Amino acid sequence: MGERLQALPLHAFPWAVETQLQWADSDIYGHLNNVAYLAYFDTALNMALVEHGALDVTPDGNGLIGLVAQSGAQYFAEVTFPSRLRVGVRVEGIGRTSLTWGFGLFARDMLLCAARGNFVHVYVDRQTRRPHPLSPALQRCAQALYVDPATDEKPTS
Repeated sequence: MGERLQALPLHAFPWAVETQLQWADSDIYGHLNNVAYLAYFDTALNMALVEHGALDVTPDGNGLIGLVAQSGAQYFAEVTFPSRLRVGVRVEGIGRTSLTWGFGLFARDMLLCAARGNFVHVYVDRQTRRPHPLSPALQRCAQALYVDPATDEKPTS
């Protein structure tokens, strides 16, 4: 994420999950710790994969798994405890063996996200850990959650 992103509304994300900000995720300054944003993004991503039938989390699960090749976040507004959170999820890029995921974290009734993040997942065989083309389930999930970032609403001046 080299360029400065803009805060987006929740409707820019085709899938979202609600959760509660955890007390332990607050830092000594009283706001959500930067590293905790990534944990909320990661949880939402995996919940979206499970819901779309693209991730088997059973102990003897099979199928591909995503390894993080890149992650990042940009922050727009402070989030403090206690807050109900919503994490929006979308796919912003589809490769042969990878997906670029985009996230928005919303607190309370915010109209625009307090932070945006991204992960690039390279999908690999569980045993060999070698890259593998996206499975049909991952392709379906990616298509269901895909949003071209070029179509994001531009802020008005």
